[in-house]
Amino acid sequence: MNTNQDLSAIRDEVFQKIGRNLVNFQKIELMLKHLIANGQVSGYINEFPKSQKKKVADTRKKTLGTLVGEFVETAFQSPNSSPEPTAERIEPYISFSFSVEADGDFYESKKRELKALVDDRNDLIHHLLPRFNPESLNSCLEIRDYLDQQRERLIPEYEYLKSIIESFEEIKKEYTAFLSSAEGKKAFELGFLQQSSIVQLLLNVAVQKPRPDGWTFLSVAIQQIRQILPGEMEQLENRWGYQTLPDLMEASEYFDIIKEELNNGGYRWAYRSKPALAYAASYRLIQAITDTANKTGKTDDWTSLVATAKQIDASYSNELSEVTEKLGYQSLYNFMVESDLFEWRTGKGDGVHNICYRLKQS
Repeated sequence: MNTNQDLSAIRDEVFQKIGRNLVNFQKIELMLKHLIANGQVSGYINEFPKSQKKKVADTRKKTLGTLVGEFVETAFQSPNSSPEPTAERIEPYISFSFSVEADGDFYESKKRELKALVDDRNDLIHHLLPRFNPESLNSCLEIRDYLDQQRERLIPEYEYLKSIIESFEEIKKEYTAFLSSAEGKKAFELGFLQQSSIVQLLLNVAVQKPRPDGWTFLSVAIQQIRQILPGEMEQLENRWGYQTLPDLMEASEYFDIIKEELNNGGYRWAYRSKPALAYAASYRLIQAITDTANKTGKTDDWTSLVATAKQIDASYSNELSEVTEKLGYQSLYNFMVESDLFEWRTGKGDGVHNICYRLKQS
């Protein structure tokens, strides 16, 4: 084979490898768009199809650099970061979040690797042609080797994203199947009821206005409902499908209810939150954490976790023991994180002594 034939063959190979790498970058871009558009979704049922369609359309317009930035900042977050409606939910609300568990080192490593991927893609699209001389055998050989090296760098990221897509699709398939089942529909309706304003108010009244024995008169709760949620008592059957408040409370699975006989032959209802919920202990802990923050917080509203932990240990150790035992929290920090009421900041250095918190800003 003569030099011209060598040049022609290698030049064709270069063009093929340019196309190959472009296709691989395009596949990566499409995978990122799919994950970003579908990895975190939320909304009321009647608005969901329209809002999700818009999110998909908006994501299609984003560049690879933007997609990588969003993926890095959302894929490694805690799954409880999806926005929630601040007003009372008037209909079922869907929230689905997919995230990747990773430590700080992996996060930083993946951030660098994906940033390098964007740089590689930009170099291929914008800077390769000016330095490529298709009439030079040496230039063709150099570019061919460069393209092979570039492929070796992008393939691990391609395989990583592909594995995430496969896991994501399997989880979504299982989630969809569950929601379509009788068990899933019941769980969905139960969750909607448990998060309703009337059930949350009943829980709060049980904590704030108990008798010495820990039970609360239902009449007291009804009075609060009529004041705070006017019209709610009259809409029990139309809105929830229950004729009486005790029926609704029993269906929520959050309460113990008793019917007490009176000396005049009548009766009265009393209730409490189920002990397994540890709701009263959780409520008192949140109040104590908030009060401590208000008393000891710095001028910027940040409070040391260590200072709060000492205060809780001194005055609310029973409550902390109850929530850790019944709800499975390993520490006060875990309890606070799961409550989703606080923002967090870590100072210089490692360890719990550098962790501060404050109430989330409205």
